[in-house]
Amino acid sequence: MTVNSMRQHREKMLAERAIKAQQSQDPRVKRTFAVDLASGPDQTVQIPTELLNQGNQPNIELRMFNHLNILSGMKSIQERIAKKAEWLPEYVGFIDGCLAVSPAPQNTTLVHLMIWACDVNDFELAVKIAEYVVLNDMVMPEGYSRSTAEFITEQCAEVFIDDEDLAIANASLMERIIGLGDGEPMVDEVRAKIYRALGDALSQAQPNEAVSAYKNALRYNPKAGCKKDLEQLEKRLRQLATGSSPDATVGSQAVTVADLNAAATDPASTDSKAKE
Repeated sequence: MTVNSMRQHREKMLAERAIKAQQSQDPRVKRTFAVDLASGPDQTVQIPTELLNQGNQPNIELRMFNHLNILSGMKSIQERIAKKAEWLPEYVGFIDGCLAVSPAPQNTTLVHLMIWACDVNDFELAVKIAEYVVLNDMVMPEGYSRSTAEFITEQCAEVFIDDEDLAIANASLMERIIGLGDGEPMVDEVRAKIYRALGDALSQAQPNEAVSAYKNALRYNPKAGCKKDLEQLEKRLRQLATGSSPDATVGSQAVTVADLNAAATDPASTDSKAKE
């Protein structure tokens, strides 16, 4: 086992132990691990010296605090993304340890790492953390107006819409993202984006399912930008049909293009994202 893997294993064990300690009924133990990150570098995080010397979860929080301080001083978005990609592997053990214990209290460090994973296009990791965050009712850091589900849905959908090959490779992940948003607060335009991205991903291999995805996208937002894609796909399916028109409508929520022609909504507005 390499030195790095040994450290990751140790941090995984420490993260599990810290979360279990927070679940303790003893208020003294809860107080010990109550340290959490504020949203910005202007906030002072007080971490007891004896805890730092023990090398437990507050060490991870201090590392994140220092990294956020560095990022806040960088003007280039690309440079910040590069730094996040460089640092993210350092937290793998911590992430694994956190995800191994549920239920769990608010863990702002973990939520920041979810944001980082999304920013560096590690969508599998971002969604895995997001599912845990939503399950445990954690909230986004201060400065983010969107919920966790809405943030992940919109960030991933926009990347997939811009890169069809990436969308195809992540079609099953998009199904998980859609499931993540069930019952969560989210503007219709954001749901439309992920359905449109799913339609793009399925249009060649699973055209009937793509039709359903496109129709749901247009149901949530008639200006989703996939009306022509839907019309072309339905035309292709009619041409492939033998003797009768195929039932390209999948799902009880699907609607026709004609039903949407008169509808109109404003595009989704995104939150003022904190500089991270």
